[in-house]
Amino acid sequence: MSGFNRHPWLKWEQIEKFLGQKLPFGEKGQTFLDNMSWVEGYVQDMLKKAMPGMDASVSSQAGAGVETFETHEHVIIKLKLAKEEDPRAMQVFVKSNQIKLTGFLSGKNRIVKLPSLVLPRTARVSCKQRVLEIKVRKRGLKENYVEAFIRF
Repeated sequence: MSGFNRHPWLKWEQIEKFLGQKLPFGEKGQTFLDNMSWVEGYVQDMLKKAMPGMDASVSSQAGAGVETFETHEHVIIKLKLAKEEDPRAMQVFVKSNQIKLTGFLSGKNRIVKLPSLVLPRTARVSCKQRVLEIKVRKRGLKENYVEAFIRF
């Protein structure tokens, strides 16, 4: 059976009408589930339509001047500070999934979402040449059991 007739109860025309575009089936005999590369573009378009003026990309979530890197063991965030900002007035708060930066002249806080879970107590922050660098160790994939004692 071809991809079109595999599920006769599915009406592809209705699905395409709902999505507002033709489904890319690719080669003969290939279903749209075999090639899902079109989904990312579709989702980005829907987000742009739902939130005009907002960039849907993850890298711009904390604003300009923020770069996030990931190594095998760490997440590294670099924030370029404006000339008028005082790095000594800034504070960095780390949670397992995000970082909160306070002390900006504007009075607003910045939240940077992290690409993976981290261990907040391992955070190290340095400021060199107006670049604030935050380095946090990733939480391991294997979590050890911690014994919870039974009270009697």
